[in-house]
Amino acid sequence: MGDGAAEFRMIVAPEVGFGRIAQTMADIGLVAGPDDAVTAPAIPGEREFAYWTSPNDAGRVHYSFNPAVALRVLTFSGSSALGWHASASEGLAQLRPLEIAALLQSSSRRDVLLGLYAAAELRTIGLIADVDALRIHTDRRISQTAAQVAEKLALALVSIGAERLAAAGRRHPDRSAVFAHLGDAPDRCEILRWLLHDGHGGSSETVKLLRSGLTDADWRVRVTAMMVTGRLKLQVLWQEVRQMELPTTSRSGLDARGRSLLMAARKAVLSEIADESLPQDDSAGAVLTRELRDAIAGRNGAARGEVGEWVDGWVSVGTPGQRPR
Repeated sequence: MGDGAAEFRMIVAPEVGFGRIAQTMADIGLVAGPDDAVTAPAIPGEREFAYWTSPNDAGRVHYSFNPAVALRVLTFSGSSALGWHASASEGLAQLRPLEIAALLQSSSRRDVLLGLYAAAELRTIGLIADVDALRIHTDRRISQTAAQVAEKLALALVSIGAERLAAAGRRHPDRSAVFAHLGDAPDRCEILRWLLHDGHGGSSETVKLLRSGLTDADWRVRVTAMMVTGRLKLQVLWQEVRQMELPTTSRSGLDARGRSLLMAARKAVLSEIADESLPQDDSAGAVLTRELRDAIAGRNGAARGEVGEWVDGWVSVGTPGQRPR
């Protein structure tokens, strides 16, 4: 499919002649445009350019033919493009990604070049690795063409990624669409920690990043986001912190004490960002929660023992080896 929302491309099999293609277009109900070529085609009867239109202006079909490698491309555009493409597919043999991949592995120079040109036309990003491998081909024409096609496919991949990120942004405008794609879990944790040092505080982008972090697939990222939210005291994220999923089994790598500590830390964060009082009794649980709250908030005089060091491991920027696992 092309860049436009209503544009579709088809690579017609080399053995299908122009006459068969023209008949298929007529069967669909399209009207051929005039042959205004100023020179005769390299292969008699095989037009190198043609187009068809619909009587009701629903779009058009463009055709191009490269006789050097027998590359035949049909481009369907307009409101009826998808239907025309489907109808043409029933009557014309095509080169699809599987056939193109086979061409790229061929010992024939012509076949390999046909495969490369076809991959470029269809933007078959699934063949990037196959195309990239040909950049070191001993045939200079093939290697140069492969380099050009690899660049086109990479750009297509970026474009698709941008479209998906935009769609994700539309689905969740309150979250960062890119956060989940920013490296592995330790990388994302470090990005969240830097929010405490980049001077943005509670900006809208900071809130979006933290909201994404609180729903991340990795529990370490979620906990880091929770700790940073507590340090920044972002009341707007109170509900997300309360609903955040914490590890409940040893499959996370945490024992029962570690999981209990995370539960207490969440209670401390919730009380901190909501400015709620905590119980002041001397029970072990109450003392731990108060110490966690002070450490998470970064208050002067907070306990610097095991609790303080544990909290620092979540909020301090440093090497991955110093991070809690």
